Amino acid sequence: MNQPASDAQPLTLRFAHNVIEHLGLKLYQNKPTNVLAELVSNSWDAMASNVFIDLDVSAQGTPEGISVYDDGRGMSKQDLVTNYLVVGQPKARPAPTTGASGARYPMGRKGIGKLAPFGIARIVHVVTVRNGAAMWLRFDYSAMLATESQDASATAIYTPKVLADDIPIGDVTSAQEPAMQGILEKFKGAIAKSGAGTLIYANSLTIRKPISTVQLRESLGRRFTVTLARSDFNVHVNGGLLTETDAFPEWELRIPSQGMSEHVIATPVGNRSVKFWVGFVKAASWSQEEAGVGVYAHGKIGQDRPFFFGVKGREIFSRYMYAVVEADWIDELQQDTISTDRTSVNWEDSDLESLYTWGAQSVVAWISSYELRRKEISKIEDTALIEGFLNNSPDIKLRTSEKSHLVDLISDVTPRLGKDQDAKVRLIEAAAKAWVHEPARKLIKELWTQVTTFEPSAFVSSVNRLSDELVPESLSLAVAFSLRVFALTQLHGHILKGQETQLQQLIENFPWILHSKYERFVYRKSLANIVKDEAELIAKRNPFPPIPADRTLPDFVFFGTAEDREILVVELKGPGDVAELEEYQQLHSYVLYLASRFQSAKVSGLLVSGGHAAYLSSHRSEAIDFEKWDDVLLRSRRGHMDLLTALLVGTDPVGDDARIQQVCELGGQAVQEFLTQMSEREPLLRELVNRLKPVSGTPKPKE
Repeated sequence: MNQPASDAQPLTLRFAHNVIEHLGLKLYQNKPTNVLAELVSNSWDAMASNVFIDLDVSAQGTPEGISVYDDGRGMSKQDLVTNYLVVGQPKARPAPTTGASGARYPMGRKGIGKLAPFGIARIVHVVTVRNGAAMWLRFDYSAMLATESQDASATAIYTPKVLADDIPIGDVTSAQEPAMQGILEKFKGAIAKSGAGTLIYANSLTIRKPISTVQLRESLGRRFTVTLARSDFNVHVNGGLLTETDAFPEWELRIPSQGMSEHVIATPVGNRSVKFWVGFVKAASWSQEEAGVGVYAHGKIGQDRPFFFGVKGREIFSRYMYAVVEADWIDELQQDTISTDRTSVNWEDSDLESLYTWGAQSVVAWISSYELRRKEISKIEDTALIEGFLNNSPDIKLRTSEKSHLVDLISDVTPRLGKDQDAKVRLIEAAAKAWVHEPARKLIKELWTQVTTFEPSAFVSSVNRLSDELVPESLSLAVAFSLRVFALTQLHGHILKGQETQLQQLIENFPWILHSKYERFVYRKSLANIVKDEAELIAKRNPFPPIPADRTLPDFVFFGTAEDREILVVELKGPGDVAELEEYQQLHSYVLYLASRFQSAKVSGLLVSGGHAAYLSSHRSEAIDFEKWDDVLLRSRRGHMDLLTALLVGTDPVGDDARIQQVCELGGQAVQEFLTQMSEREPLLRELVNRLKPVSGTPKPKE
């Protein structure tokens, strides 16, 4: 049964001895950077101009001792008694000083940073000098915890060993601690001018993992901003001055490019300033644990990384981000919003809600800027990777235009692969092979081989599988023919308003416009040169009749098949012109001349214009044919539409394949109207047409 409390017992809050364990060992255990950060903070608060960090390591690289000393104002014996030796004694929080050059606002707040060294050491020495008088205290962690056998209800009291008691610093020697001889001399040299400063030396370390100078410089630089931004506070690590070059990697993008930007935020405690800069690293080896936003107050970190103000889903890019946000005012609030170990901020505090919202919006904006930058860089990188892959793949040949299109396609994806070059190479290899249909070619070739064996047991299954595998090829062809239909529709409505020269360029590149039977013909400039050379020999003979001065000169296009076994001469007149006898005679002379030069070839001619004189119909022959532009385009479009319909019927018309919708979107309204008409006679098309979304586009001209 509980005993009633005596009236003589005061209602006081007492601290058990193990507060040292919880605020020292447990809070900073195996975190040397955090420990050193606390000691550097104390040097800042002591108005030091320089702070020195030295690591003593064994031949194997294992840490044996850590010293931190500065040229600050030091502590007198009275300061030790009333402040330093009181655990949890809060530091005074002066009103923020504005406008005063060199003014400092203290980083320390809770008065427990002095316990940090016990997170990594069992013995801690404190040598402090004020006005040339030195105090030297030796703390033994084991002895501090030895009070456990005493009354647990009593307040723990520990008396450190005093090795120097208010004596001149010149009289202080390492006789009682030989391991400190070298560091004591360095400390004396550092405070020779000021006659004040403090040395913290920790040994009997509990950490075993080697600490490299490079690693220490980077980690310290990233926990502070004052170490890099002010000339009146310099941090030296193992004899070298800490600089931004040591602390940060090379940036691929920095916002702003130099210095810091500033933003004013409206908060419940008034308008508050926030300064920031953000960099995106260039190296692919950047650790994700180091990425994110660090929020600093008066030069010291309050919110450690990784932290992104709650922004998620952008990890592909955010993992390369390193941002510094300085918001001094969060450490000036009446309430304490920063955690004891300075790794997190209480973002639930109502005074910080607007800062958190601004941070989230800023992170999204920063990442978006980097994403755009990565797209630009990726396009350059992808071009080089594609060239490299193609150079090492002689069986894959792409034209310059194809390479350009492939780069555009790949560049939409590669930024999201970050800086993983191996993944990019694999993607480019797969895309290049797919571009030339290598996977489909191998599979279909294998299936055709199986079919041609005519083994009864496998024949039917092989044919069925081959039919299924050819569906993508049919749909791809359907998309291509749909594009042709769209082109022909546009030609009919717009391009025919142009001149013969424009039409000549068009027909040279796309002979299929004239008729599907001309797919196998290609433009032959050599034939044009032969006719031109002959026409220039006027003095010798000119086999070609002249065109009257009142007639516009026609444009001629010369085509040939493989080895020029067939030759086609096309004479083009404008859509508004009517062909007369002169055009026929000119074309006829070209046909006859080429027939005499290439006697083994079949030479024919085609005269295309807006109309033809009625009397020319009697001259129509196997060698020369007449066409009107309207008839050419409408017939060509109809032929492509018929083939398009056949390709679609041959696939699975009831499927939801996106390429079927693409056929209509690319072909325009004309294709969809044609398919609708065909579906009335072709049941296999009806369900497909019913599934299609309406397509707006150029109306189909009347035929």
